[in-house]
Amino acid sequence: MIEIYLLEQLVAFAKYGTLSKAADKLHISQPALSRSMQKLETELGVNLFVRKNKKIALNETGDLAARLAQANINQNREMVIRIRAFDKSLHSINVGSCAPFPMTQLMPILQKHFGEMTISTELIYGKQLINGLKNGIYKICILNEPSEDSEIFCQSYIDEHLYISVPENHRLAKKQSVKFNDLDGEKFLLFQHIGFWKSVCEEYMKNTDFLVQVDRDSLLELIEGTNFPAFSSDGILATEQTLSERIYIPINEANAHYTYYIACLNKDKKKFSSFFNEIHHTVINKANKL
Repeated sequence: MIEIYLLEQLVAFAKYGTLSKAADKLHISQPALSRSMQKLETELGVNLFVRKNKKIALNETGDLAARLAQANINQNREMVIRIRAFDKSLHSINVGSCAPFPMTQLMPILQKHFGEMTISTELIYGKQLINGLKNGIYKICILNEPSEDSEIFCQSYIDEHLYISVPENHRLAKKQSVKFNDLDGEKFLLFQHIGFWKSVCEEYMKNTDFLVQVDRDSLLELIEGTNFPAFSSDGILATEQTLSERIYIPINEANAHYTYYIACLNKDKKKFSSFFNEIHHTVINKANKL
């Protein structure tokens, strides 16, 4: 069995081209790296280098060995990540969400079903969210569209419709609804941590000057103290206090209204059956109240 450090040093030599540069990047001496490469050749029983005029370079076999070594290192790292994620999953449950609002709504149900475990959440979206679910980083995910992946089970949850808030004297204040085009070119307050909604806003409001705020308290102070428009949603309006001096207007666009889906791997569906049953009953109860 070839030790992983030998493979890492071979890859470093292939990347940097000389013993001196590779040794410098690896924080070891050049003679130590040279001995490692000799040891690797001995263990493999082949020559990996062309040695000429006190210089060495990879031969064709060495090139192949370096590529395979990199693949082996990648597999090793993936193994470590997945083993650590699995062990962590025995004591905690990681939830990835594409947006903050559905996560806040889901937390009481998570605490009810997994209260004995450590519940951690992360705001993330796109391929990283699906890949994280499939790689075991997340056990449950909140998606803004159903997954067609055969390995993933999805169940619809709640909707969210994007709104704007504007001062009473704003040019859009008397509108019953607005389009993205109505907002283009405005200076607009935007919270950094809104998940996939940030990419939606940037895609459909390309000429808008977003004043991005990292801290929520700072954002609220600017909303209260300036005339800049800001985003809200029907979900936020239903759960948080509104500002009396602000008008809240829905954005009448297909891409301003999303249904969220709770997802897990199909192989975990049975394990989480009681959780998903409660999600199902929650959706039915909300529908009956409408």
